[in-house]
Amino acid sequence: MQRAVRFRTARVLVIAAALLVAASCGPAATKTLVVEAGKQARAHVPMSIEAPAGATSARMTSGGKAVPCQVTEGRLWWILDALPAGKTQTYTVELGAPGTEAKGVELRTSPQAIAITIEGKPFTAYLFTNPKPAGQQLRRPYFWPVFGPGQVTMTRPYPLTAEKIPGNVAKDHPHHTSIYVAHGDVNGADNWSISNKAGWIVHKTFETVVSGPVMGMFRETLDWTTAGKKPVMAEVRTARVYRLPDTHRLLDLELVFQAKYGPVKFGDTKEGGLCAARMRPEFRADGKGGSKGRLVNSSGETAGGAWGKKAAWVDCSGAVDGKTLGFAIFDAPGNLRHPTTWHARTYGLLTANPFGLKHFTKGKQKGGHTMEAGKEMTQRYRIYFHAGDEKAANVAERYADYAQPPEAAWK
Repeated sequence: MQRAVRFRTARVLVIAAALLVAASCGPAATKTLVVEAGKQARAHVPMSIEAPAGATSARMTSGGKAVPCQVTEGRLWWILDALPAGKTQTYTVELGAPGTEAKGVELRTSPQAIAITIEGKPFTAYLFTNPKPAGQQLRRPYFWPVFGPGQVTMTRPYPLTAEKIPGNVAKDHPHHTSIYVAHGDVNGADNWSISNKAGWIVHKTFETVVSGPVMGMFRETLDWTTAGKKPVMAEVRTARVYRLPDTHRLLDLELVFQAKYGPVKFGDTKEGGLCAARMRPEFRADGKGGSKGRLVNSSGETAGGAWGKKAAWVDCSGAVDGKTLGFAIFDAPGNLRHPTTWHARTYGLLTANPFGLKHFTKGKQKGGHTMEAGKEMTQRYRIYFHAGDEKAANVAERYADYAQPPEAAWK
């Protein structure tokens, strides 16, 4: 009798557990997500929203069509392909359902670099060991090569390769290493040049490296140091790359500077760029080397008129083999002194520099900035690689997608 009672009790518990599992996988696991475009039309916008607690995967559809998505670090990621102004788009999200297996963005780590591909095509590599290519001792990580639309390289190869450099490529400023982060005065240390007296930005570890059908990312810890490698500031650097059409490649950077070793002062110097790029020669706006490039900012100031000016974005473009290509750097609204000032040179340098106000304003303003010990400061930037010039590529609209993204909400 007791054995029968125990059996019936165990059976009831098993049935109850099964019902709980079924309930968790049933209607409660399916949610509705609504996106509002707002006042402007949207195109190819990377989106994310906090995922419901415990979700580690999802399947997403809209209008009966599958939408690639992924859950990474507690957030659901997808791409809003297109949405007219004033319209909404509704998605059905099955939480816990197997996601897309295809790696739209893949990151492969080696002892020297992280190679990043989009749908199997090379996008860029992040070199983090401060190598010595072509005889130049480099002192901070950088992205190179960087491929834009049509797999065309977008930045200068010098001094990053031992291969022969094309004749129209200027061999100057060897510290302009493709796409990089640097500043010329951090607690007195020169973290801009590569002279023997310059400081270093030293890779410590990768906290996470993620590949996915929608987005790939890495998060890295670094130290900014003196020439003798004494740390003066810590940094946590996050880079994100998205699976987008070939004409819309994006690289997002989030830089968290930490006063871990005591107070940190960013000095007032034009020699710096928290998001810096040395463009390929065809994008130059000084006419040298046969270039016919265009440099323009969000206020419409062009060429040398854009240097030192405040702007939400700056774009460079030019003709490569008969096709116009370019890229823009976006300054996020939450950044220090947004819209930032720009160390944007017609000879091919494009950097976001909020600290060089003494130079940019001819002494009318001061640009130094101090972080107290234990504090931190976050700066965010997006680089948009595009076909066409800034008008054909709708740079102003794509900046709005970044600065005032569409609103998404669970319903």
